[in-house]
Order: sequence, then structure tokens, then C-alpha cells
Amino acid sequence: MANADTSIRLPAGAGPLQRLANDPFGFFEFAPSERLDLDLADRVLAAAREEAGAVDVVVLPESAVEDAEIDDLEMLLARHGVTGLITGIRERPQPGQFPRNWVHVGVSAGGQWMHIRQSKHHRWSLDDTQIRQYHLDRALHPHARWWEAIEVPPRSVQFVEFGDGVTLASLVCEDLAQTDDVASVIRSVGPTIVVTPLLDGPQLSSRWAARYASVLADDPGSAVLTLTSFGMTQRSGLPGQNPSPVVALWKSPGQQTREISLEPGAQGILLSASIARAPRRSFDGRRPGDSGREFSGVSFQQVTAASVGTGSRNSLTSSPSRPRLAAEEVTILASWAQAAGEALTFGAERIGAVVADARAGAPWRAELGIRQPSPPLQHSISGMFHAFYPGTAASGDPAALGARRRRRRDLPLGPRRRRVGSGVQPRRAWVATSSSDRSPALDS
Repeated sequence: MANADTSIRLPAGAGPLQRLANDPFGFFEFAPSERLDLDLADRVLAAAREEAGAVDVVVLPESAVEDAEIDDLEMLLARHGVTGLITGIRERPQPGQFPRNWVHVGVSAGGQWMHIRQSKHHRWSLDDTQIRQYHLDRALHPHARWWEAIEVPPRSVQFVEFGDGVTLASLVCEDLAQTDDVASVIRSVGPTIVVTPLLDGPQLSSRWAARYASVLADDPGSAVLTLTSFGMTQRSGLPGQNPSPVVALWKSPGQQTREISLEPGAQGILLSASIARAPRRSFDGRRPGDSGREFSGVSFQQVTAASVGTGSRNSLTSSPSRPRLAAEEVTILASWAQAAGEALTFGAERIGAVVADARAGAPWRAELGIRQPSPPLQHSISGMFHAFYPGTAASGDPAALGARRRRRRDLPLGPRRRRVGSGVQPRRAWVATSSSDRSPALDS
């Protein structure tokens, strides 16, 4: 954030302060002075890959990306082999309505990005103390209560299942601290990790985010990652206090809260961790199961942007956008992924029959009156099957598919199952990127 005047402003048409029961209030919106720096992100990712070999997921703070920038950012991530994106999104305000604030979760499968939206449900409220803490009195009158000018949608929570028992949920800033219906669902499901993008001050273990992260780590036992804007950490502080560089916080079950700082000269933080099996216990005396998952070997490294990336900023922003999957198509793709996983459980030779049924033009679609998959969905299905069984998705030979079907019928019946995978996942890399005058970005 460059300064108070360009970062916090009154929404268009907000009008003068209003009064409710002798309590003056108004609305504000977050408006950073600069757009997302794709060139910096490109160079930080290049440096992180040089250090870790691969980067899997990129995480950015609340409101770090404008909704119109998602496609360009995801194209950049695809060039670096990144398959996941978690970022706060802000909308441009439209006349007569408040914009929306949400977390965008993007997952790449077969070269196609699938999008999940987790809305923010609670407005940020700035009072006199916070206005002075963030030095916003030049933009907001300190003797009024200011509410974030965002739409507040009905409560809902999205979960992303990555397979092998790893589940992710994301909450936006204030939502982490609220004990509402969403919090009850989070505790009922018990996701492996909860990622919380923030527009907040430093993520110190003595502040509110650490307190509520500890609650989720204790029950239901989720790891929690919070990330705020580096610009906000530098604005935060009362007279006589030095700004804190702590931009993120990590809390996992049974472990101490870990503050994550962005050191001078660094533009990112690389978070590496392994996912291992963990016992799951019940209160009714049953034997512990081994179907739980937990993070281990968590480490952090500072990342300094490389001098050059994979391309110029102009080349990144001028690329055409790829078509997106509709919400119902994400569910369809997930269903075919589950069918492929079950086929592989009984034997790789069965995958051919699943591929044939998934293709556009499969006879069962006409028999049941099911519409054909759209080109983006078909592209995603083909890419996913190619990852499961290289060569299958690309082959259109009916004889080959027929042979696979015959082999499927020849398999003996009965409960034949085999365990796929070792139970300990390879180390995963997460990167947090930031510059001194705007929102930091956490990449993984």
C-alpha cells in the first residue's frame, strides 16, 4: 500500500456520514495504487523453483488480485508448473451496488483451471483505535465507525478434496474469528489445512489470528496458515513502535505457533512441508485408524526475486484467456476422477473402459439424454486421464479400447484391492511473495 489516500477510499456514491442511534458510520473500500506485478511474481517463482525444484501452490493475501487479473496470473503459474492458487480477490465497484470480496481457489487439471469461490461473510469494521493504528486518519474520520463496502452473501463454505485424505478449506480474514454456522461446518469436517488470507497487521502469536488458529488446531486438529499484506504490517503500529515484518503465521496440531517474517531484501517466503499419515482416534473405544493426514518437516526460506523470469510483463498480460469450467462441470470432472481412481484400484487395465465412457459421443449419453461435455470440460477430462494412464486419453483407437474392455470382463470377481502410494507424500513447496509498498503474495 502506497499511502492512506490511495489505499483506503470512500466508495462512489457513499455520501456523507450516516447516523444510527447517535453512532455515525460510513463505508470504505480497499483500493491499492498499483496493479498486480506479474513480472515480480514471475521472477520470484523462478527463484523459488531454483531453490526447491518445484512450486505447487501460490497463496496471496486478501484482496491482492483484481478479478480481471485471474486469467493472466494463472497463465503465469502454468508456465512455472504451479497447479494451485489461493488468493484474495477484489472486484471493481459498480454503480449502486457493493463489490464482492472472496478467496479464489484455482486448481489446474490437464491444463485446465478449475475455480472455487469462498465468499467473505463479515465486513471489516474500523474504529478510532484501528484508524490510528493503520494511520488512516487522512482518509477516514476517526470519530466514526467505518464498515467495509462489500456485499455480504448467504453463509456457505467450500472444501477442496485433493485425494488420499487431504482436504483444504479457506476463510477470509474476519471469518476465521466468527463462531457461526460456517465455523460449525469447519469443525464437523476437520479439513487438513485452513488457509486464511488477511488484510491485517503483523501475524504475531499474541494477536487475534493466532488465538483463533489455535482453536482450529486443537479442535478439529487442522493446520492453519494465515497471510497478510506486507504493506499492512508496515502501516500497523502506534507512535513509537517499529513496524513488524511478520506477514504470516503457521499453526499445526500439537506444535507451537510459528511466526513467519519477510526479511529485508526478500520478496517471498518458501514454505516446504511433507504430508504423512496420522492416527485418527475416537471416543468410543475403537482402535485408532491410519486414515488421518498431517504436515511434518515444515520449514521456511526467504526468496529473493531472480534478475530475469520466463517472459516480459507485456507478453504475460497480452496472452488470450483460457475458457473456464462452469461450477457444475467441476463436479462432473471430479466424478470422472473418482471413477478413474476406483478403476486403478482394481487394475490399470480397467481404465480404458472408463475413458471410453467419459468421451463425447459415448452411447450412454444419448440413451439417457445426457448432453455432450463442453470443449473445456472434454479437454480437462482428457488431460486428467492422460495423467492417470499416459497414452489412453490421446488414443482414439476403438480396438484398443475394446481390448481393454474385454480384459476388464476377464478379471476375476471379488474384493481385489491394492494400496496405491507409500502414505508419505513428497515435500511440497509454498512461496510467499511481497514488495515493500503493496500486498505480499504467498506462493506454494
